[in-house]
Amino acid sequence: MLSKYQEALEKLIEEVHAFGKLDIEAFALVFEAVKSNDLEKAEEARRLLKGNHKANATIDMNAITTLALFAPEASDLRRVVTLIKIASELSRIGDYIKTHAKNVRQQIVGEEGGLPVDETCIGFHQSTLRALELALEAIVEEDSESLDRIARQISVEESKCDDFVSILEKNMIGEICSRPEQADELVGRLHVMRKLERVSDRCVNIVKLARYALEGGKLKL
Repeated sequence: MLSKYQEALEKLIEEVHAFGKLDIEAFALVFEAVKSNDLEKAEEARRLLKGNHKANATIDMNAITTLALFAPEASDLRRVVTLIKIASELSRIGDYIKTHAKNVRQQIVGEEGGLPVDETCIGFHQSTLRALELALEAIVEEDSESLDRIARQISVEESKCDDFVSILEKNMIGEICSRPEQADELVGRLHVMRKLERVSDRCVNIVKLARYALEGGKLKL
């Protein structure tokens, strides 16, 4: 039989995992909106993340309650505190996705014939989605070798995202030069894309936190 503390910890892990799953579902919806110019999918993504901050606050409170009630040992304390930090990373990711969904909606409404989508844009979204999926695996992983594998895979996807964003930035700058009358709108899009690139960076942070929870040592984010 599990101890009450172990039961509380497993419930907390499930809550954080479910929180991250919402980010993945919302991002997948935005990705579909980008590919198919589906306005409703962009709106659905925003609705899905509407309670993002409230859910994060609930996880924080449940974690604090777990610490207060059960006074865990150092290794267990590290795990609970790490889950609080992971939830915070997921909350920020949710904010980026909501902003992206809003921007995609505006583009679909404003662009004649729909959004211009190329292989670079598709590749960027695919790598970001894959990084999110890997980060979700890391949250529940309890094997060091498996975490190392996940860390390597996320690093690859994060590097791809950097490369894709560099290409998208160059393309966007070219558009600004050719359409100066729309410079403000295009710069706004560029800003959103740069923020979205941070999703993969935060996925790297999540796997570092998961490794720290499992192994201890020094945490560098």
